[in-house]
Amino acid sequence: MSNSPLSDLAIEGQFYSGDNSHRQDALLRSVGGELILATAFHQRHLSLQDLTISPRVGNTPRYLHLPDDGVFETSDNDGVDQLGRRASTGRIARLLHRLENHLGLILTAVVVTVAVTAFAFVYGVPWTAKAIAYALPDSIAEQAGESTLASLDSTWLDPSELSNDRQQSLQRHFEPFLTPVGGQELTVLFRSAPAIGANALALPDGTLIFTDELVELAENDDELVAILAHEIGHVEHRHGMQGMVQSSLTFWLIVMMTGDLSAFSDTTVMVPAVLMSLSYSRKMERQADQYALETLQRHDLDPGHFANIMARLAELEDVSQGDADDEGEEEKSHWSRLGDLLSSHPVTEERIQRFREAAFR
Repeated sequence: MSNSPLSDLAIEGQFYSGDNSHRQDALLRSVGGELILATAFHQRHLSLQDLTISPRVGNTPRYLHLPDDGVFETSDNDGVDQLGRRASTGRIARLLHRLENHLGLILTAVVVTVAVTAFAFVYGVPWTAKAIAYALPDSIAEQAGESTLASLDSTWLDPSELSNDRQQSLQRHFEPFLTPVGGQELTVLFRSAPAIGANALALPDGTLIFTDELVELAENDDELVAILAHEIGHVEHRHGMQGMVQSSLTFWLIVMMTGDLSAFSDTTVMVPAVLMSLSYSRKMERQADQYALETLQRHDLDPGHFANIMARLAELEDVSQGDADDEGEEEKSHWSRLGDLLSSHPVTEERIQRFREAAFR
């Protein structure tokens, strides 16, 4: 930093005293190494060390903060830069200004930012969520499972209407597959769920829920074993805990990037977040499918059982969605592709084909 006297310099601007919001036209001048801030009502003497100069951002106004909360605002960036050259912080400000005006660096920064952001969401979030899910104690998964089951029982699920003999028969059929996985004991429960329909759920604590509607849809108990193996795959990979951690990490990253909780009300932020969450879910379903396929093959069970009941579920879904619409084939195809993108599961046809091909090997 140079200690030479300031050359004559005059910067026009506005002064805010800090006591009120009244704006006063002001002139900041250098006279013999001293700064003089003059308004229509008063004049004060300052040194360069008294000022805190805001960095230059393009041609936006600059702010010179005074010790007593007063602020001098000006659009004369070149004049402020001359002052800044005499202060150590001015070097940083000038460097930032040069960086901000270098087109090549700006484009490079944009590319690097996009790449880092994409990497964080595509690879960083799933990897971190998996590490955290496996590091969390089993007691956390048990609490999450118990609270989820209580919530489902109070909303979507009713007591099973299957006979005790039927439930006990299925429990005996499932028993060889219910060895603990991932440190979790496995428990099968049956529930009636008219609102959900034929479905099965795996909770983080190893609780596996079969709806009565799914049991009634199966034409062979081994088809239910195939679904059981799929749900056990979710427990083995701790997908329940991973899903919760991934949702939290995605939320946290978006808030960190936007700096505003209200950003989630913006569709340009919300839609990518939802699509990314669905992408995570589809990957988990593929992992559970792989676990089911290996389990069936290890127990000499026909992988076609999984394909058969999935095909029946797909038909049931088509009927419930009123597939007999009047749309043209091309338009239906477009909506179908969009539906695949918005689905939490992989494309059903692909899943069925995978298990049918395994059955013929």
